[in-house]
Amino acid sequence: MGLLGEMLVERGAISVEQLRAGLVASRRGGERLGTSLVDNGFIDENSLLEALADQHGVPFVSGSALLNYLETLKDGVLPSSMVRSLKVVPFRKVRDRIQVAMSNPADARIIDRVANYTQLNVEPFVASDRSMEMAIARAQEMMLPDSADVDLLTEVVEPAANTRWEEMWSPRIEPSTLLKMHSRPRAANLVLVASFPGLVPVGSGEGKQKGTRVEENDLIRMLAGATSAAEIGEALVHFAAQRLDRVCLFAVHLGKVTGWMARGRALDSADLRSFSVFAEVPSIFWELEDNDRYVGEIPPGPVNDDVLRVLGSPVPDEVLVTSLPMNGRVKGYLVGDIPGHRVPEKVQSEMVPAARAAGEALAAVLRGRN
Repeated sequence: MGLLGEMLVERGAISVEQLRAGLVASRRGGERLGTSLVDNGFIDENSLLEALADQHGVPFVSGSALLNYLETLKDGVLPSSMVRSLKVVPFRKVRDRIQVAMSNPADARIIDRVANYTQLNVEPFVASDRSMEMAIARAQEMMLPDSADVDLLTEVVEPAANTRWEEMWSPRIEPSTLLKMHSRPRAANLVLVASFPGLVPVGSGEGKQKGTRVEENDLIRMLAGATSAAEIGEALVHFAAQRLDRVCLFAVHLGKVTGWMARGRALDSADLRSFSVFAEVPSIFWELEDNDRYVGEIPPGPVNDDVLRVLGSPVPDEVLVTSLPMNGRVKGYLVGDIPGHRVPEKVQSEMVPAARAAGEALAAVLRGRN
């Protein structure tokens, strides 16, 4: 990706003197070079957009076209706070794709957050800074309000009387194929609460789950027989609780990270169920952007403090955080620890693939619903 100024000079769009003057003006005004060149009349918006599109390898959208598209977009697809903080404007929806305007379409983190929130494939378009300012102002009038609560489907799995925990699993998918599935289901509602035999309630004073130890093959069999997100979450919690003293699952749905279910001593069910933050807010979950796990202390921060509140006392010396990926997108997070101890490498090596298997099981269940 070449430098914008050099590209414009090579194209003959501006002179070297105009480039120097534009650089001086951009430093003084705290603006980007392209904006400064347009404001000083050295180049028009269309020429700037053509250069930016070539620089980033994406299409461009002009300010007038962007505003026209916005008028045809019937419903807001992002909360206004997200539009402001990410500086991104969704302007056109085409089947399973959402086209978005951005000043910096090379920012993969923003694209991922929009995709995770909308559950749509994101097509970035580059737009000028001035066009983005006008579009953001207009888009915020159409977007979802900041206070909009997303209704999540709460499934409560009630066991039949005198039913043993192991007997509730009846494989409907070959376990050997579970980890090989690659479906593309539509957005699905995730579970907040579930009831299941054999699991100690949240807030119990007991430590690790007792009873017959569930090995990885047992977990795969259980996940293969799951028919709901609740059963998948319960299976993963049961597996994790035999290896960690405190286990919390957080669901990711419509751009929010929400308390789902948990098991362990000192856990507060009220704090878990009230936990709800937008995924774009910095937190310990961001440590998984380029890694399959995070192992270490929970650093200070508003969201991280809430995670610590859910875990209760004592403050963990070290936590394990891993994700439940589904079709390339994160659908949940698992956080666990052993108070007073570090998380053994063996436990880490068991929990990461277990969470991944749970994500694949979610994909299989949701594909069966569609």
